[in-house]
Amino acid sequence: EGPSGSFAVNNVQVFAGYVLHICSFLEGSDSRALSVGDEVKCKVDYARRALIAPNHTCTHMLNFALRKVLGDHVDQKGSIVLPEKLRFDFSHGKPVQPEDLRRIEDIVNQQIKDGLEVHAQEIKLADAKRINGLRAVFGEIYPDPVRVVSIGPKVEDLLANPESKQWLSISTELCGGTHISNTRDAAAFALISEEGIAKGVRRITAVTAECASQAIKLAQLIETDINEASKLLDGATLEKKIGSIKNTLDAAAIPAARKADLRGNISKLEDQLRKAKKKMGEENIQKAVKTAMDAAEAAVSQGKPFCVTRADVGLDTTAVREAVVKAMNRFKSLPVMVFSIDESSNKAVVYAGVPPDAPNGFKVLDWLTPSIAPLKGRGGGGKNGLAQGQAGK
Repeated sequence: EGPSGSFAVNNVQVFAGYVLHICSFLEGSDSRALSVGDEVKCKVDYARRALIAPNHTCTHMLNFALRKVLGDHVDQKGSIVLPEKLRFDFSHGKPVQPEDLRRIEDIVNQQIKDGLEVHAQEIKLADAKRINGLRAVFGEIYPDPVRVVSIGPKVEDLLANPESKQWLSISTELCGGTHISNTRDAAAFALISEEGIAKGVRRITAVTAECASQAIKLAQLIETDINEASKLLDGATLEKKIGSIKNTLDAAAIPAARKADLRGNISKLEDQLRKAKKKMGEENIQKAVKTAMDAAEAAVSQGKPFCVTRADVGLDTTAVREAVVKAMNRFKSLPVMVFSIDESSNKAVVYAGVPPDAPNGFKVLDWLTPSIAPLKGRGGGGKNGLAQGQAGK
């Protein structure tokens, strides 16, 4: 706050030994100018800091977990900590597999569960560099003295025996940012995504605290939907449900490893659907063929010149066609027409077959087209004496 109003600090940089605050005036300020010599009062946005702090501490734990799982070649290439998420860029030459993402996420969550104290202390830069396992950003220029943040042991314990291999199993970094005082304050950690942003550089986005809990809960809800869908017996209903779940899953901000698992579960559902469709198709063919055979046999025994019958197989054109072909192969001189209706959509499919030796050059479309015209249907084909049509909405 200053004599000309209030303004928000958007960025802070050091230039020529001065700390420069880059600001923007808030709405409602009386003036939008600062003058040399104006006195201002700095106030911390503690509500915002309380959201950033767990994200920052978890960035340190993520850095540690990445090296533990992927190897010592991992170096930080950039990061950002916001109230709603954290983002971490690191060196790695290929995508991180879901199982490794799960291990990384588990390491961070275990450290949260362990309730480790987070310590920060300013020490001489030379002393800091002697600490075994100390992490720093390559190319960054650090002040002297420098602030060291350690998760678990106190900084003075590190300095008492800086070369101990024990420090390789903890997170220790040069850092001037805000942190929580104990890892349990982060509550939960969810690794939401992993992607490549440049050659040899990967990016992880994650959330903590309530955002992480919400992400985990959403994943559980989607898993419940998948489990419930697996109990559906109707193929059409299952197919619609799978499409809905896939859309939800694609847009969901949930743990990346869990998302990979759920996509695998959906693939199993799709396999289940394919098998159900195949079984239904086989059953429809058997049903339609039997219906057509019985009707054709009755038509022949009654001396009728043609056969028209309904097969109750929905819009299964394969079954309807097979019924016509089978009936014509058995009753070679008999024109056959089979139709089926889908009550839910109020649509119908029709197949007709006329033998090549039909009298007076009678063609199959001459029979099919006027038959479905009252229903505003359309027909086509005619090759090998077979034609098909559709009618309805």
